[in-house]
Amino acid sequence: MDTTMIGAYAGMVIVLAAFSAETRGIISSRSLTYLILMAIGEALLTVRAYVTGEWPFAVLGGIWAAFAIYSILKPPEEDL
Repeated sequence: MDTTMIGAYAGMVIVLAAFSAETRGIISSRSLTYLILMAIGEALLTVRAYVTGEWPFAVLGGIWAAFAIYSILKPPEEDL
């Protein structure tokens, strides 16, 4: 098992843990914890998708990670 596969498994576990915690009401999808977990998890998955040439997943993961990072750096000013 190569390094990118290990990273992908780690990313998968991180994303699933964040999603599970959010859907169970443990954390909010707007919380810093959730956003950091999603950014890290999706970044790890994106690396694997890029290395293996899975472009649709690389683009999806990259955009997802970018939105999470953007939300960390510039949180919304008010709740919707």
